[in-house]
Amino acid sequence: MISIEGGGSLSFSSMGLFRTDEPWTHPVITVDSYELIYVLENDVLIYEGDARCRVAPGELLMLSPHREHGGYGEKNRGTTSFYWLHFYTPDITAWQLPVKRKMPADTEKELREILHFSLTDVRLAELELARFLIQASAERECGSRTAYELREYLRLNASRPLTVAEVAAHFGYSCDHLSRLYRREFGCDLKRGIVGARLRHIEALLLNTDYPLKTIAHMCGFGDENALVKFFGYHEGISPTSYRSRFFRVHRNAH
Repeated sequence: MISIEGGGSLSFSSMGLFRTDEPWTHPVITVDSYELIYVLENDVLIYEGDARCRVAPGELLMLSPHREHGGYGEKNRGTTSFYWLHFYTPDITAWQLPVKRKMPADTEKELREILHFSLTDVRLAELELARFLIQASAERECGSRTAYELREYLRLNASRPLTVAEVAAHFGYSCDHLSRLYRREFGCDLKRGIVGARLRHIEALLLNTDYPLKTIAHMCGFGDENALVKFFGYHEGISPTSYRSRFFRVHRNAH
């Protein structure tokens, strides 16, 4: 279990990507964890207790533990797919999560990263899940919004080398102020955040494409393949080739 300063604590349980082309309705189950469902294709009709909910593509639903939930109405036709994620927390109110909400366009990428980390390092999966829950919560104070704009900037510019000074100049803050803001929100300094965003970009290319290392090096702003191998090996303790061989398959679970 991890704890977030000024927030809640949680532990990751399990996660998967469900997809079917067959007529389908959600099975009737009761679980002891919280569950998130993020719909990719087709509306998903779910009841929990006396409440009924239609979850459209791009929407996130949170289900509570120890309460029966399942599908209602006619079975879905066509392709139905969604991410599902189970986690535990002693105080769900600390996360200020709505039961259902429309999510940003990059949510699938966020969940794909959590799924990947759940296969390689559960601690990282929990950290990414905590960040995801904070983002999914209600509107936050201005400083926090700046932090998430900063994180998005790092993500969008992960294909090139960034410096703390360059990022600070872009946002109009001093390096120290921006680093403190980033650390307060995400638990690590800005320099590490820059490196982390770049590593996630490299990992996504390794896992989701068959591009040779030379091409990935060029796409990620490295002078040559050797520079990429050195950078990746230093931070991840494994070569890009070994990483791709070990983790190239996307983990898909039946729900």
